[in-house]
Amino acid sequence: MDKAVLQQLTVLVVDDDRITTAILKNMLNKYADDVIIASNGEEGLAHFKTYRPDIVLSDINMPKMGGLEMVEQIRKLDENVKIAIFTNFENRDILLKAIQYGVNQFFSKPFEAKVFAQVIQPLCDDALAKKRIEAELNRHQSILHAINEMAHSFLQQSDWKASLYQELLLLKQASETAAVFIYENNQTNEYATQLLAISDKSTKRKKRYIHYKKHHLMRWKHKLERGELVNGCLRDYDRSKQRILHAYQIDSLLILPIFVAGKWWGFLGIGNSNRQEMNGTDVEMLSTVASIIGSAINNKQNMQSLEMSSTVFEHTMDGVLITNADNKIVHVNDSFEKITGYKEHEVVGKDPKLLKSGIHDKHFYKQMWDQLTLNDSWQGEITNRKKNGEVYIEWLSVNTIRNNKGEIENFIGIFSDVTHQRKDAQDHAYLATHDHLTGLSNRLLLNDRLEHAINHAYRFDKCIAVIFCDLDNFKPINDIYGHSAGDEILKSVAKEMKKLLRKEDTICRFGGDEFVILIEELKSFEYLETILTKIRSISENTFIVEGKELSVGMSIGASIYPNDAVSAEGLLKCADEAMYKAKNGGKNMIAYYQNDPMTYCANTYII
Repeated sequence: MDKAVLQQLTVLVVDDDRITTAILKNMLNKYADDVIIASNGEEGLAHFKTYRPDIVLSDINMPKMGGLEMVEQIRKLDENVKIAIFTNFENRDILLKAIQYGVNQFFSKPFEAKVFAQVIQPLCDDALAKKRIEAELNRHQSILHAINEMAHSFLQQSDWKASLYQELLLLKQASETAAVFIYENNQTNEYATQLLAISDKSTKRKKRYIHYKKHHLMRWKHKLERGELVNGCLRDYDRSKQRILHAYQIDSLLILPIFVAGKWWGFLGIGNSNRQEMNGTDVEMLSTVASIIGSAINNKQNMQSLEMSSTVFEHTMDGVLITNADNKIVHVNDSFEKITGYKEHEVVGKDPKLLKSGIHDKHFYKQMWDQLTLNDSWQGEITNRKKNGEVYIEWLSVNTIRNNKGEIENFIGIFSDVTHQRKDAQDHAYLATHDHLTGLSNRLLLNDRLEHAINHAYRFDKCIAVIFCDLDNFKPINDIYGHSAGDEILKSVAKEMKKLLRKEDTICRFGGDEFVILIEELKSFEYLETILTKIRSISENTFIVEGKELSVGMSIGASIYPNDAVSAEGLLKCADEAMYKAKNGGKNMIAYYQNDPMTYCANTYII
């Protein structure tokens, strides 16, 4: 994994043994940028409150406050932080208590680099995936906030230039870009004059000119005149254009045309220091900024405030509605109609509550109005319903417009449909927890479900089974017919396994040609026997791959909670050993970790 990305993580290590903490800190240097050390649970809890680490690694037995007591307190503060416990695990009750407190991983002293990597890597992957998704959503919300602030500011002021610096600076910070600049065309559109440029290095208000013809920018000019944007990287342009990018110390550039009353006025430029074009979501949101600036300029040219707002609203990709002081709708824009399905004549004079989905309670709306009354603004995520009954998620910003006497005249709501963004976040989470080839669970999801299953089994006196499957004679298929043939076999085996098992059972592609199956709430040994026999029967199938009949064997090993082990790591290890027992016994066989699994039938855990 990229070192720069990994170093976004903060890890808290809690142990009273200085040698242990020194070893762990040294091992963690490749995984995290910041490693915080605490010598006991009390100090560890204090550091957690201060630094809010992404991962916690802790011993159990420590002075002042033990590891489990600290974990219990941490879980009250954060239910999602990843926690791993290390000790000798001789006391089963302590181990089960750790599971009950939501410990995600376990590993034993002394530390082995390979085992440690197997424990810490999934924790890091999960924590980083969460941080990336949250960061992207937060950045988009910050941009929407900056856009809303800009619209609100320009609506309140007659001179748009008065707040231009502050609004562009806010936009630059929210979008995390390297430079933002704005140019105005002369009357004949032969050249453009820089009005303002804000970069990471400086703020420039001095005049800078771009002559479209002399600087070989006629192609850009024609695109901007047609209302098209320019989006590209330094490597894509000739020297004349590269000089412009070098002037702002940027490697990629987005140029958005600004129109005033239907006429091309100039352009807004946004530059990045990385060499990647901006994506569709960013472009859509930043296009709204260019439209808002155009409308603000239009207002400066002696248009009424409401007329300017209307122009802004009709250009923006966001839905906009304006209500009067009694909260009755007086105007909506085209995007409102596209998002909600309601035409303007259907909603004018009505309360916006007609969009209510019924998901939020009265308390939610009371808090919303209390904040709007107190601060003249509110923003947040809200679930509404379209005209066709479809429920959607929107990011909504509401502002109060007052007259010179301080009396409320209007409420302005600006919203965007973020349903797809939420779905993208869910898709990212799915990809982080599933095998891309087979669609089965991956190790990360298996570990989470196995920990949950153990916790549930402990609380309700249930049993679970872990089944380890390894395909026999799979390597020759890859060697002879190629990896594509091997992939088809793996997908076919996964498909057959799904047919045989219950929806509540977890099937994981553990790696290569290995599969792990988790059976929760195992009720009898006979049921387990039946499942194992069905799984092995897959090896009797003949798979047709590229016109060839191929087959594989399957060596299967099974372990049982709580007879064989009481931890996720232990159950997997026992099942793996049982699988090798089957493989060494002649392959395409079934083996149990215990030599006499029938003794398991008498176990009181089975109902």
